[in-house]
Amino acid sequence: MRPNKPITALRAFVRLAFGNIASGVYLAVVAAVTALVIRDLWFVEHPDASFAVLGLIAVAAPTMLVLLAAGELAAGGLVESSWFFWAAFGVSVVLQSLAVGALARLATTSARRRPRPRRG
Repeated sequence: MRPNKPITALRAFVRLAFGNIASGVYLAVVAAVTALVIRDLWFVEHPDASFAVLGLIAVAAPTMLVLLAAGELAAGGLVESSWFFWAAFGVSVVLQSLAVGALARLATTSARRRPRPRRG
């Protein structure tokens, strides 16, 4: 019996994005920064609370900036809505985690395939 290809592809995607140490470390950093930003936005009273969001943008920088720019080009007022910001943040974190997992797999598989020197 052959496995179902869409389920196998989904399982491979989930393993690559969430199932390795490198992606786990990245997601832990994202979770820590997100917790600090939410604490700063909700519980701390100061005039510069809006600058806390820059931490989220910095954690998901390459893809987050592309998604924000695409939202600005698609519809000018779309970027100002909070739902678009959080959706772009979620998508960019998943894409970044996938890229980190792919790089980790590439690094480990190339090290495994390297021929060992023979003794003698």
